[in-house]
Amino acid sequence: MPALPPPELPHVAASFSAAKRRLYDQVYADHRLSFYCGCAFDAQHRTDLGGCGLAALAGEKRAQRVEADHVFPAAQFGQARPCWRDPAAFPACAQTGARPPTRRQCCEKVDPLFAAAHNDLQNLVPAVGTINGQRSDYNWGLVSGSDQYGTCAIRIDAGTRRVQPPPAVRGDIARIMLYMRDTYGFNLSRQDAQLYAAWNNADPPDAWELERDRRIGRLQGRGNRYVEDYQRQ
Repeated sequence: MPALPPPELPHVAASFSAAKRRLYDQVYADHRLSFYCGCAFDAQHRTDLGGCGLAALAGEKRAQRVEADHVFPAAQFGQARPCWRDPAAFPACAQTGARPPTRRQCCEKVDPLFAAAHNDLQNLVPAVGTINGQRSDYNWGLVSGSDQYGTCAIRIDAGTRRVQPPPAVRGDIARIMLYMRDTYGFNLSRQDAQLYAAWNNADPPDAWELERDRRIGRLQGRGNRYVEDYQRQ
């Protein structure tokens, strides 16, 4: 991967906090539905779990809110970066308070390409906190033998570190993963690229995905060509 971002990268927010504000207040302001399960959430990011088949999670504090989830996990594209592998090698990441900065925080501070990818709205979706946490940094794929969450058709298999998303968002995920590969030079295995091509073909962009891309394009100066110029692969 390149050490520095090329000049044609999108104009992302300067911080993750700013990116999240854009996500909630500008991209999803009138479409407050979580990405994987379609749970409604309000302006304070509080979820309506009963309305989306996730009432069983109502007792979990993290499930009460949506979080900004990285479709292409930050840990996956971070692990190839020197700042992630060895934060202590960077003076800017030296401990200045009670705790040393995390690998993610270090890379946000010293690695412009990581920071751009980390804050790119194309890669961020609102997700119920519990699902975001249990999804972790697992790869996308097809799994068997794992339970889904209530009536939400997402399945997470910690044993194989795989997540099977609902059919309605598989194409969306595929197009985001391909965008991140092309924009930031991240690697996808041949197997994953074939899977995303199949998901792209089976689930073309719907009206909301097209509108989401238009809004992000206005904010960041460019959209996702896999959405804007959709083609079967």
